[in-house]
Amino acid sequence: MVWLIVLLGLALVVYRYGVPSAHTRRAADKAAGGAAGGARKATNAHFRRRDLAWGAGLVLAAFLFLWGVFSDDDTPAPATETAASAEAAETAEATPTTETVSSPLSFGDSGPDVVILQEHLAAVGLPVTVDGVYGQETADAVMAFQEREQLIVDGVVGSETGEALGIWSG
Repeated sequence: MVWLIVLLGLALVVYRYGVPSAHTRRAADKAAGGAAGGARKATNAHFRRRDLAWGAGLVLAAFLFLWGVFSDDDTPAPATETAASAEAAETAEATPTTETVSSPLSFGDSGPDVVILQEHLAAVGLPVTVDGVYGQETADAVMAFQEREQLIVDGVVGSETGEALGIWSG
């Protein structure tokens, strides 16, 4: 929007002071027909006004341009800050709690026990989102853990898988 305002303002200034009007042509004709001193005064006054208007227009255009460039607050955060935030979140998620679970967990479960499971899975380096829902991502991480630990690969966190993760108390 700012660019449109700047372009329209510039076009108006060019039209007003760059294109000679009928009045300007009449003044130039009158000055040319008179004495040399009168012609110089008339044309100098016209060009002084035109130069002043160009200067004012350029100052206005520069102000609008700089305002448009530096007032935009909708810019996203730089990638370095976003990456640092993501790393901090992953570190926080990868820190397991010392809490334990006492009942088996399987696909479709949700709640604080699933959060404990997901935190421990993240701590052992498996890709899982800590959201408290035992969805497909959590089931895949559990099966990968079971395969790595040479347990029965069924996606259910029972006593064997829970003890291998260090979260079983039942």
